[in-house]
Amino acid sequence: MRTSLLRRTLVYGGFALFLVWILFPLYFTALSSFMTPSEIGSVPFHWLPEDPTLANYVAIFTGDSAPFSSGQDGGIVSSTDAVARLMPAIGRSLLVGFAVVASNLIIGGAAGYAFSRYEFRGSTLAYLLLLASRVVPAIAIVLPFFIVFRQAGLLNTSLALVISYNAFTLPLAVWLLKTYFDSVPKELEEAAKIDGASRLRCLLIIVVPIARPGLIAAGLLVFLEAWSEFFYSLVLTNGLTVPPVVAGLQNLQQFSWTTLAAATMFTVVPPVLIALAFQRYIVTGLAAGSVK
Repeated sequence: MRTSLLRRTLVYGGFALFLVWILFPLYFTALSSFMTPSEIGSVPFHWLPEDPTLANYVAIFTGDSAPFSSGQDGGIVSSTDAVARLMPAIGRSLLVGFAVVASNLIIGGAAGYAFSRYEFRGSTLAYLLLLASRVVPAIAIVLPFFIVFRQAGLLNTSLALVISYNAFTLPLAVWLLKTYFDSVPKELEEAAKIDGASRLRCLLIIVVPIARPGLIAAGLLVFLEAWSEFFYSLVLTNGLTVPPVVAGLQNLQQFSWTTLAAATMFTVVPPVLIALAFQRYIVTGLAAGSVK
């Protein structure tokens, strides 16, 4: 009895510490976004804002950092240019993320279905080589991308990011979707073929609806990877997406933790909302290949 109680105490205690470890940075960031620059530097630290303000969020929306400019309220703010670029960057990040998801589900879905249903010479080797491409460092292939995009006039465009992001997200999508397609009974397609359905019709009418949880799970993971990508966006574009713009809020001349905290909350909210909206499909999609 005592051993069981001790075990439960250790488990729940460890879980509580893990939650604190994960959630405290988010809490601190959210708290800081409602503070003024002078309050965030106060000693002792205020665990709740004494005078909550929305000025940081207003600055992000309007692109105007004047409320906390140098000499006012005891603080100086981050680059006005970076603040003004944040909202457009969020829009471009969403556009690029959804474009990458669409291309991954179409191309990766077709490839995953082919690897799942067709046995051809070298199929296993091709599949393993595709997965092995995930371990190639991003910096190793950015130069070829840069040269090709410069020759094609695609530098500093969203299309350059969509193409380059597919290079390291497609293997993930193919792996997840192949695993899920393996769990879909082949007998359903065979029965449809007896009724005269083509292979493409079987895929679109039978397999895709059944594999919807797997498609949503793969799409979300791809979106999160595209949303948080920093290096390619910095090298191939002039900071078109969120991560480089948020990083640009910090410089040697001007810097404000409160503005950065508000910007960080803006970058965290979209993927969190999407994950919450599709969490049922995510769990089902990721678990299907291991339990079916």
